[in-house]
Amino acid sequence: MESVVVGVQPAQAPTRVMADVREAMRRALVPFLVSRLIIVAILALVPVILAIPAEEWRTSDSISIKLNGKAIAEGLQRLAHANDAGWYTDIARNGYEQRPFDTTKQANWAFFPLHPYLWRGAAAVTGEWVWSGIVLANALSFLGLSLLWLLVRRLTDSGERADDAVLFAAFWPSAYFMVLPHTESLFFAAVTLSFLAAKSQRWWLAGLAGMFAGATRLNGLFLMPALFARWWHSPRRAADLLMLAPIGFGLLAFSLYLWGITGNALAFKDIQVTWGRELTMPWVALLDYLDKPLRVASPWNPKVVHFGATVLAIASIVTCWRRGWRGLAVFTALTLMAPLLTGTLMSMTRYLGVAPGVFVALSVWAGESRRVGQLCLVVSGIALTLLCTAFAAGLNLGGA
Repeated sequence: MESVVVGVQPAQAPTRVMADVREAMRRALVPFLVSRLIIVAILALVPVILAIPAEEWRTSDSISIKLNGKAIAEGLQRLAHANDAGWYTDIARNGYEQRPFDTTKQANWAFFPLHPYLWRGAAAVTGEWVWSGIVLANALSFLGLSLLWLLVRRLTDSGERADDAVLFAAFWPSAYFMVLPHTESLFFAAVTLSFLAAKSQRWWLAGLAGMFAGATRLNGLFLMPALFARWWHSPRRAADLLMLAPIGFGLLAFSLYLWGITGNALAFKDIQVTWGRELTMPWVALLDYLDKPLRVASPWNPKVVHFGATVLAIASIVTCWRRGWRGLAVFTALTLMAPLLTGTLMSMTRYLGVAPGVFVALSVWAGESRRVGQLCLVVSGIALTLLCTAFAAGLNLGGA
């Protein structure tokens, strides 16, 4: 087990920090570009292929598929407003729905404000909506991968392990959501920055990044117990703990706003019932899958992929805890518990795709056994290809 740092680490010189950042960006660039090129190719090609009738494929030898700029643009634009992105587009353009709270229909109160408002800001600069959201998402995705490289490099003291972690994150089964204007890129970057800052004993930055995460998703609050666990194994100065208080400010501000426009400060939570989500015991979803393991998928729920991600997450929690990375273990555990408490495995892979501890553990396993690492990467790449293809085809398989 890695020994826990008990002293405050000296602040690095600015030139050293910048050198580390440049190195991280350089090492993250190739996995980022390769994975995004594959994802973009799938998102562009699948709709073009589906537009040709099956009968024509069987009778004509003159069919040709061209992957050009128009196909790419149309493929990305068509999906840029799909599923959750449609809600965020509405918030970015029109703001939140202002009416007394009720649960007779779905409302955009369930979606947190930082991502759509950043999107609005980008669109105000460019004068365009779709590509502003896509470029913003990909820039934040690259930032998140670079921060992950830095985090793993400092945790393991190994550039090779950091390379592995970035590779696993870039080809995670739900990575295609980071190409489109969803919250994954922003949330992952904020959470990873928070852990990186805590590792360096920069608690003010950890709290600030946590505030951004909390204004992006409710799960940002999981950083409070996670970073408390990190603080507990540090010199435990009260002033440092107070610097983590901003983590809750994003949620507090959003709650006050919702109270003003709906009369319900918890509208973001209470409206969830309109999506059919209610609290239940966390083992219900797991037992449901184990009872019928051959039922590998249902609408919006590729169960076999989500179940595999769940098992992997549990193993990653154990690995991080044993190595002394208690904060990462706590964050992954809470991230895993959130969807399980709704009685379904739905969206599990998306939830876990923004938990840095999963990729830290995968990099450790790859270091211990290259074959295990290669197997995990191959399986993840296959799942990514299948889910991304289904998403591009408009199939209700892995879209949630």
